[in-house]
Amino acid sequence: MSECICNSCKNLKQQINEDTGESDFVCKFGYPSEQCNECEGGECVITACCNYIEDNEDEVLKTVYCKGCGKEMKQVYEDGSDGEVYCVNCYLESKEKE
Repeated sequence: MSECICNSCKNLKQQINEDTGESDFVCKFGYPSEQCNECEGGECVITACCNYIEDNEDEVLKTVYCKGCGKEMKQVYEDGSDGEVYCVNCYLESKEKE
């Protein structure tokens, strides 16, 4: 048995279900094959994926600043969208005001 290639891919992101609060890991490109859809992570048959990017934890993180309080933070993931960045406290305060 080999380790699933998805486990070391940078495209694998944690996603939280807003209704249940449970989290799961998903790839933004979907499963590389039909076999992956039912995989439990122990019997990976995929040896290559055209969307695979090695998750290198040593890379330099981008510095961003909270729009609310100016707190400096390190951006771990980029989702390709533009917009304001908030720290957790400022984000929660903005949601309470809605």
